[in-house]
Amino acid sequence: MDLPYEVLVYIFKYLTKSDRKSASETCQSWYLAANDYCFQKHKVVTLYKVDLNDDVSPLQVYENSSMCYDNYLFSEVEISSKINNFWDRNGENIRSLTLQNCDIREKVFVHMLQKCTNLEVLNIQNCKELFMSGCLLEGKTDGLLSTTLNKLKCLSLSGNQYLTDALFSRFVNSAPDLEELNLSGCSLQFHLGLVKRFYPQGTNIFENPSESVLTFYFILQLLVTRANKIKRLLFSNTLIDGTALKSLSEIEHLKLQYLQVYSCDQLTNSGILSLTKLQTTLSELDIGLCTRVTDQSLVYICNNLINLESLNIQRCRAVTDLGIAELNKLSKLKVLNISQCELITKDGIEKGLCTEQNNILEELDVNSLNLDQTGLIMISERLPNLRLLDISYCFNAVTDSSIQVVFKNLVLLHTLKLSHCDKVSDAGLTGMGKIEEVNEHDGPIMSNYDDSIANNKIYLGSRAEEEIVRDAKRKHDVMKMCEKLTMDSYTGYSLARIKGLRELDISGCNRITDVSLTYAFSFKELDKLNLSRCQQITHEGIKHLVKNCPSIEHLNLIDCYNLKDEAVIEIVKGLHRLQQLELRGCNQLTDKTLEGVKSFCKKLKFLDVQGCRNISPELACTIGVLPTLHTVLISKPGPYINDGVKERSPKPTFLPALMRKLRLH
Repeated sequence: MDLPYEVLVYIFKYLTKSDRKSASETCQSWYLAANDYCFQKHKVVTLYKVDLNDDVSPLQVYENSSMCYDNYLFSEVEISSKINNFWDRNGENIRSLTLQNCDIREKVFVHMLQKCTNLEVLNIQNCKELFMSGCLLEGKTDGLLSTTLNKLKCLSLSGNQYLTDALFSRFVNSAPDLEELNLSGCSLQFHLGLVKRFYPQGTNIFENPSESVLTFYFILQLLVTRANKIKRLLFSNTLIDGTALKSLSEIEHLKLQYLQVYSCDQLTNSGILSLTKLQTTLSELDIGLCTRVTDQSLVYICNNLINLESLNIQRCRAVTDLGIAELNKLSKLKVLNISQCELITKDGIEKGLCTEQNNILEELDVNSLNLDQTGLIMISERLPNLRLLDISYCFNAVTDSSIQVVFKNLVLLHTLKLSHCDKVSDAGLTGMGKIEEVNEHDGPIMSNYDDSIANNKIYLGSRAEEEIVRDAKRKHDVMKMCEKLTMDSYTGYSLARIKGLRELDISGCNRITDVSLTYAFSFKELDKLNLSRCQQITHEGIKHLVKNCPSIEHLNLIDCYNLKDEAVIEIVKGLHRLQQLELRGCNQLTDKTLEGVKSFCKKLKFLDVQGCRNISPELACTIGVLPTLHTVLISKPGPYINDGVKERSPKPTFLPALMRKLRLH
């Protein structure tokens, strides 16, 4: 019986984007339901490294499509007048337009804007040729463009070093209802001497904006005129300092909801004080990599920004437990990044986040913190509703015992990252390790399968050789236990408990072997998996991984040098959604790998085979014939030496256009 259209749409709302896409390929009714406007309005058409000027342009697909797409992203492409027909036909349907590192002429850009009459989001990133002349939109803002951008809500001009006050003014004057402004990575000037030079006293800055520099003074004056509408500002990677942030915060009627000043080294506590006192409506604040931020700033934030839901203080190295302890005042906090803050310990986290059970926090990044096992266990017990947890590089905290407590308590996780936590082994991931009570002053915990201390024999090999022997024995013992027990009878808690896992990063955990891939990996929704530098995995483990995790789209196997062609064949045959495959440094792979990719990968977009010395670079070049593939990373073809003379094999016959897909390293 066919389900009604409305019922199908309702069901598809519970599926991930990838699942909906696969479901849409089932039949016509499912295709229509999966492309209902409630889903369609969030889809982004991405055109990356393609030739739009060919006789058969990818844009023709969207020109002739019966469905209207609202959002377009052009990245590293040339946009010329040859595709003007696309803007003429589809421009009025476009709500969001992003240009990244694109080659585009001023005349073509103006024509594009004139046709996109309903734009709400415009993002022009690193398009230096467009701004270089300084004449962009000159004389257009009072004419044809005066009504074109009147619906624009978000304007991003990030990374454009040639942006000036005059150019900025032309964009903003055409967009009276702006709510978000992004000038991250621009050459923003704060020196008052420049202001006096380009704007002498009595000058009307709006009538004669500078065509030489982009000044914070001009932006500040413009924000004063738009204060009642601006809600979101981004000034990351600029020289904004405490004085500038204080001036920004004091703008009358300005009520910010989001501020990003990531990696702004000049920012000081005085600026944060003014911000928190005057912009109390902030719900999201990003001050990561601001090295001058201290505990004092955190005290201001926690006392004044009571509505804060997201806070990033990554690598604010002067922040200590005194500041983190204040976080308990932010009762609405959902997202927190305190990674790489070397002075934060378990005590600060306990006072700030874990004094009692916290059911509000959903995302926590504590990578590279100086935590121990008890700290990680405390986090897992007191923050039961975490959806994202990053504990990478927490060497002392992540062990076989503590990670099983995480698996026990945080079953709602969809993202888990424990990169380079090299104390974790198969025993921890499978649940075969022994969980013991972990006290703060306990020494190293021994798993129930490790009897190396009980063995009184003197080992005559090196320490490295002894560790290899121990790892082999661990793998053998855990494998035997896994074969005897079912999931329900495990002595501990397995990674497989986290049924909804979508992203997993265990890169650099070199004690992970095929045992974990066989008995701990069973995730129907897992789409991103990083196994790089897990050098003990082989074809046997990959076979089970592919069978039990069929939704993987991004797979990283860099430096897994025990993998052979058979493993890659299993991957490309079994993972039908695979879009990105990284095999760099897998030096046992041969040309059979590329043949398998060419035969079975129907959706692959990115392939990295650098350092695979047995793979022919010439054959790797020809793989560009795959229609979906846009990037192939290969090693440079080297000269071949015959009889003392360097020669090169004949160049492969393939279209020159395919070379744009290749990056030689």
